[in-house]
Amino acid sequence: MASEDGSATDLRAFREAVESAGHSMYWTDLNGRIEYVNPAFEDQTGYPADEAVGSNANILQSGAHDDLFYERLWDTILGGDVWEGEIINERRSGERYVAAQTISPVTDESGAITRFVAVNEDITELRNYQEQLERERDRFAALLDAVPVPLVLAAFDGDDPVVKQTNDAFRETFGFSGRELGGSSLDKFIVDDETSREASEINAQVRDGDRVDREVTRQTAAGDSREFLLTATPLVWGDETDVLATYIDITDRNEARRKLERQTEELEDFANVVSHDLRSPLNVASGHLDLLAAECDSPHVDTIRNAHTRMQELIENILMLAKQGRSVDETEPVELDACASRSWETIDTGDATLAIATAKAIDADESRLRQLFGNLVRNAIEHGGDGVTVTVGDLDDGFYVADDGPGIPEGERSQVFEAGHTSTDDGTGFGLSIVQEIVDAHGWEVTVTESADGGARFEITDVSTAS
Repeated sequence: MASEDGSATDLRAFREAVESAGHSMYWTDLNGRIEYVNPAFEDQTGYPADEAVGSNANILQSGAHDDLFYERLWDTILGGDVWEGEIINERRSGERYVAAQTISPVTDESGAITRFVAVNEDITELRNYQEQLERERDRFAALLDAVPVPLVLAAFDGDDPVVKQTNDAFRETFGFSGRELGGSSLDKFIVDDETSREASEINAQVRDGDRVDREVTRQTAAGDSREFLLTATPLVWGDETDVLATYIDITDRNEARRKLERQTEELEDFANVVSHDLRSPLNVASGHLDLLAAECDSPHVDTIRNAHTRMQELIENILMLAKQGRSVDETEPVELDACASRSWETIDTGDATLAIATAKAIDADESRLRQLFGNLVRNAIEHGGDGVTVTVGDLDDGFYVADDGPGIPEGERSQVFEAGHTSTDDGTGFGLSIVQEIVDAHGWEVTVTESADGGARFEITDVSTAS
């Protein structure tokens, strides 16, 4: 009697557990006819128990799976094994849902299969969330690949950044595949022994939350060392720190700059040698000319002296033109009126007049800006005479130097900055070339037009106003 009561109690406890289960449960006979469903089944599928029991389990089929899918499922459970997987079923309302399903065969004492028990967990929301994450991931990857600059997203694992994602430009630039890089230390691939200490310093800065902008040397898969402008930005997510890094290849630009610097140095050396070799005989000739002038009074002496002066100017201009090729690396706030006035004081201006119509300060190399003013003033006096008025005034993005002389014919304006171009017999043809070099060195633009008084007006633009 106790044994019978115990069995009844166990059966009742089992039934209560099944009925209280949060997962949908049902069992079928060997042909798939439903024999029992629990309340969670009714909630999940929409089929009431009296309608589901006696029906075939295929009432849940959605049509999302082909016949082969179900053949393999039946082969598994009829063979006595448990089938586990995700299945897309259909509720009584026609709405599809995704279930994580487990179907287990139930056997009797002889080992023969008597029925099948199915347990279903509704994972529709989880699957939708996963699909949404996959879409967002694909969208993010497409966005990264659309950026033409090499990008890498990495997470810190200890001291080294571990690659989470790269874009096409990064893989093409460095020559590594996404499979090689993914989940691996970035520094392992692109940092060599010589730059490892610098890379460690950068990693430490980013981990501390600092953005890094620095020129670095990194290696490609082919073993080539390339120079990059690295920008590493920390991305903090709670207790974790990722880094988004961009690598702009500046190897060719730096090589061109170094080549230009070498050429400029060679040109300076050449100009110094030439000017020295020219000055020596010129000084001898000038000395003898002074002796000759003391001994005889001849109109030819002044002609020779003027020729010597012109030769001296040519030498100075050639030397200056060679030096002006260097770019401006450092600037300082310079007041235009004061700079123009200081330049004016160093020039033999005769009866010419300087008019200042600016109170602006700009970022410039003062000595080279003073040279620019000097050459434009000399050009105005050379063409407009000693009585010319030179005006320095403001533009929205720069300044101008204008005069009231005869001006420059429109057909000649495109040629005035060419070295050696001059419209006067005593001009060197280098003054405006030097102006162009100074403007280029600052990254400015210069154009020539007609002034309000009909003279020449030189407009210098793309100039940064000093704060």
